Amino acid sequence: MLNRLNWAQLGEALAIRPATSTSEGIDLRVADAFDLARLADTLQIDRHDLENSFCTANRSDALLDAASPSLRFCQICASAGFHATLFQFTAFRCCPIHGCPLRDTCTACGQPLPYRLQTGFVRRPYACHCCGLCLLAAMSLRRLHAKTGIDVAGLDRLRAWHHYFFRYAQLLSPGRRDRRDAAGQYLPSDEIQSHSSIPRRLAFIGELQQVLSLPPLMPRVYPVADATLRGTGGPRASAFRSSRCAWAARWPHVDRICIMLDAAYRRIRRSRSRRLARSIGLVRPGVASAHHLPDRRLLLFDGTAPVLSIALLGWRLSWEQRFSIQTLMRCQAEYPPFGLLEWLAFMPAHLPPPRARDREDWLLRHFVHALDETWRAWRAIASGMQEGGYYVVSPLIFPTRLLWMDFAGGTAP
Repeated sequence: MLNRLNWAQLGEALAIRPATSTSEGIDLRVADAFDLARLADTLQIDRHDLENSFCTANRSDALLDAASPSLRFCQICASAGFHATLFQFTAFRCCPIHGCPLRDTCTACGQPLPYRLQTGFVRRPYACHCCGLCLLAAMSLRRLHAKTGIDVAGLDRLRAWHHYFFRYAQLLSPGRRDRRDAAGQYLPSDEIQSHSSIPRRLAFIGELQQVLSLPPLMPRVYPVADATLRGTGGPRASAFRSSRCAWAARWPHVDRICIMLDAAYRRIRRSRSRRLARSIGLVRPGVASAHHLPDRRLLLFDGTAPVLSIALLGWRLSWEQRFSIQTLMRCQAEYPPFGLLEWLAFMPAHLPPPRARDREDWLLRHFVHALDETWRAWRAIASGMQEGGYYVVSPLIFPTRLLWMDFAGGTAP
C-alpha cells in the first residue's frame, strides 16, 4: 500500500504478456493474460496453485460464464485482504469459511467493483473505484487476525468446495463458450453470459452449500476388469475424448438395447429392494423424516433414516430421475441426460464386439457392473452424510456420467 508501483512496474512484476491489451483493464478471472511460469517464480508459489487462482485458463472456456465479472467478496475475508477464486462463481451465495452472504457491490455506494486489473486501481488499490472506500479493515494486523476467524477448519471447507465445484464442472463438460444466440447471430461481449446455460447448470452446487457444510463425496468408480484394453490388446484411448464415446452424438437414444438394459435394471432393483427389506425392514425412508425443497431440487432426510434406505433412494434417482424422453427434451439445454440414457450416451467407447448378439452381452455385463458401482458409491455417500445428522438426496449428487469420467483413473486432464 505504501510502496505501490506504477502501471508499468506492476505489469512487469505480474508478468503480464506484452501482447495483452490493457486499455479496458485485464480480466482477473482468466489466466491467459499472464506468463504463469514467470509469475509463479516471482510469487514463489507452485504453478498448479497459481492456475487454481483463476476461474479458467482462457476466455473461450464456457466455464467463464459461471464467474461474475464484478468482484464478489466476503466482507470478513476482504477486511483481512483475503479473496478466494470460488467467490467469483455465481453458484455460491455464502462464504464457506464464515457462512455470511457474499457481496457484489461496494458496502458504501452500492456500485459493483470490476474484477479487473486497471490503471485506476494503481492509485487506489483494494478500494472502490467510485467512492474510494477501502475494503481492508483499519486495524492492526494482530487485531485483524483475531477478528477475521480465517482458521484451518474454515480453509478446509473452502478447499473442499473448490475441489467439488471444479470436479462437477468437468462432469458437465461445458466446452467452448457460445458467442451466438439461438438465431446464430453474434452476441455483444456483455450479453454472452446472460445467454449461457452454464450458470444454471452449476447453481446446484450453491444449493447444496445452503444445506451442507461440506460437499458430498464423489467416490472413485472402477471399470470392468478388461475395460482398459482394446479388443486387440492395445491401450485404450482416453475416456475424455467425446469422439470415442459410442452414442454421445445421438442421445436421447432409445432402441431395443436401451429397453433390454432398462429391464435388467428393474430386475436388479426389485432384487435389491427385497434383500434390504429382509435385512433392515422398512426400505423407503419415512415421510415424516423427509423435507422436499423444490426450489433447490433436493430431498432432505433427518438422521433417523437408515443409511441403506437413503443409499437405495439415491441409487434409484441416479438411474431413474431422467429416464423420460419428455424430461430430457425439457432439460437437455441445461443438463446432460441422466441415468440409463446418460450411460448409453457417454460410456467409454471401448467398443463392443461387432456382432449384434455379442454386443448385447457385452453391454449387459458392463451395465450390471455400472449398477454395482453406483450402489457402492451411494452407500459411501449416505454413510458420509450420516455423520452430519441428516441426508441430502438428488440425482445430481452422483450422476452416472461419473462412471465414464473416472474410467481412466479418476482424474480429468
